[in-house]
Amino acid sequence: MRLLVPAWACLPSLLGQARVLRVRRIEATDSARRRRLTRETGPATDQSLLHKLLKDAGSDKSFHHGYTRFYVPLFEPLREKPVRLVEIGVEQGRSMKAWQLYLPNASHIYGIGYGNFQAAGSRPRDCFADAHTRAAVGAGVPCTLYQGDQSSREFLDAFVAATGGAFDVVIDDGSHVPSHQRLTFERLFPAVAPGGLYAIEDIETSYWTRMNRPMYGYSLKNETSIVEHMKRVADAINREFRYGGGGGQSPLPAVYDSVSTIMFAHNLIVLRKQLPGESRYSDRKYRFYRDGHCPHHQTSC
Repeated sequence: MRLLVPAWACLPSLLGQARVLRVRRIEATDSARRRRLTRETGPATDQSLLHKLLKDAGSDKSFHHGYTRFYVPLFEPLREKPVRLVEIGVEQGRSMKAWQLYLPNASHIYGIGYGNFQAAGSRPRDCFADAHTRAAVGAGVPCTLYQGDQSSREFLDAFVAATGGAFDVVIDDGSHVPSHQRLTFERLFPAVAPGGLYAIEDIETSYWTRMNRPMYGYSLKNETSIVEHMKRVADAINREFRYGGGGGQSPLPAVYDSVSTIMFAHNLIVLRKQLPGESRYSDRKYRFYRDGHCPHHQTSC
C-alpha cells in the first residue's frame, strides 16, 4: 500500500534546507568581503600614524618594505618621550621628515648621509636648513644632518664623540653592504642607551648570489652574510647554557654580550640592548654545569 505524504509535511525540511543555504551564502559573502578588505588595507599597522607619515614623505619604508608592521609596536611606546634617534642613510631625506613629525618631543634626531644631496666633507647642519629634510613648519624638533661614510671607523667614532651617544633608536638604512652593516653595529651599539633599539634594514643583499652588482657604488664581491653572522647572536644571548656562563665567553666580540633580544623579520633585523642589571642572567655560571650538562663545545666538564 502506497502512503501519500501531504505537501505541508515536507515544509519544515524545505525551510531548513533554505535556511542552511542562506547561512552559507552569508558566510561566503562575509568571507569574500574579509579577503577583499585584507587585500585593500593590508596589516592594521598600515593605518597607523607612522605609516601615514612615512608614506606622505615618499619613504619606501612604508609602501614597499612595510617596516611599519614591526616599527609601530616597537616605536609607539617612545612617541611622547625625549628620544634620541639616528638614521644612517639619509638619501633624499624622506624619512627624516617623518621622524621629526612622529617624535614631537624628541631630544634630538640625527641623520647620516653619504653620496647624496649633501656636499662631500660638509659640516653638520640643521635639518630645517635643507628642503630635503625640512619637516612641516612648527615641528620644532632638534634635527642635525651629518655627512660621512659608514664604512669608516674614524667617522663613526667621531660621530659618537660629537653627539654624545646615548641613542634610543638607531636605524641602519645606509649602504646595505653586509660588512658595513656589521662594522656600523659594532661601533654604534656601545653608544645605544640601555633598553634602546638598533635596526638593520635591507638585509636582502645577504641573500644575493651574484655579487658583481655594485650597491651605491660599493662592491659586494667577497661579502659575507650579515644574516648568518647575526644568527650567532642567539648563542651569545644564551651563553649561560652555550658556553657555561661564569666566565664562558662567546666567540663574538664583547659588544654582543649586551644584546638582550634579537628579532629577525622580513628584510629587517632589530636588536634591543640590555637594561642595567640584566646581564646577571646571561653571565652567571650555568646551574647544571657540573651535573652532566656541559657547554655545547665541550665533551666533558
